[in-house]
Amino acid sequence: MGRGMAANLVRAGFPTRVYDVRFEAVEELAGQGAVPAASAPEAAAGADIVCVSVFDEGQVSSVLLGRDGETGILDTLPEESIVLVHTTVSPEFIVEMDAVARDRGASLIDVAITGGGSAAAVAGELTFVVGGPDKAVEHARPALDAMASTILHVGPLGAGMGAKIVSNFLSAGNLALVREAERIAMAMGLGEAQMFEVVSRGRVGASWVSENWDVIRRQEETLAPGIAGPGRISAKDLTLAGELARRLKVSAPVLATIVADAVPDIRKNGVTVRRGTAPPALQHGRGSGPVV
Repeated sequence: MGRGMAANLVRAGFPTRVYDVRFEAVEELAGQGAVPAASAPEAAAGADIVCVSVFDEGQVSSVLLGRDGETGILDTLPEESIVLVHTTVSPEFIVEMDAVARDRGASLIDVAITGGGSAAAVAGELTFVVGGPDKAVEHARPALDAMASTILHVGPLGAGMGAKIVSNFLSAGNLALVREAERIAMAMGLGEAQMFEVVSRGRVGASWVSENWDVIRRQEETLAPGIAGPGRISAKDLTLAGELARRLKVSAPVLATIVADAVPDIRKNGVTVRRGTAPPALQHGRGSGPVV
């Protein structure tokens, strides 16, 4: 995602320094006009705006604060610079990191990404869901407009992440339902194609997830080593949603059940059933009981 976003900043004429743990991504962007950096702090040094697009809170924290004796980008940023956090993290984490940044003269806004995957990032057709003060968001808007086609400023700091977590719950929760429906159908002897044809033609149970199951499977099977796949991402999204509901003291029993029962299985086995494999109920000749 970050690679496509950075490429659009370069195309829009922003002087852009880039860093990634994968050298090939940095090399590709350098070929398009970006300036390669040897570390995140080097990339951020002297920058007016810094975009952070990694996997989770631990990685964001490492980028901002450093770890194992290394410096973070907050040690090299000039005063009044703004850090755009694109990684889906908790609203509380955003507020916590903003307080640290402000102690050092900088600030954060949360700029959650939705509206498509890497292809949308390359095309500049993402949607950004933003939380933060009006002044900071407007200062960053030219850069945001270069990377996304839609900018939704939904509220104060943390609001963008909160809205994204709710949206992700609907997506990942539906994914958990589809994977279980597939297993139940296979346990009854229905083929995968049969099940999805019934769902598609009947429309009652159809969704973006069911209609793009092959796409999700291909992503899970072909993503390069070291890149979080759909299973890991879905488990993270559902866990964040469960934590948000608990902190807000909102009754969400379906979400709680998915987090407790489905997330461990998603982490262990991934999202999709491999083609040609029978679920446990069929392998052992059992015709009843839950199939997960």
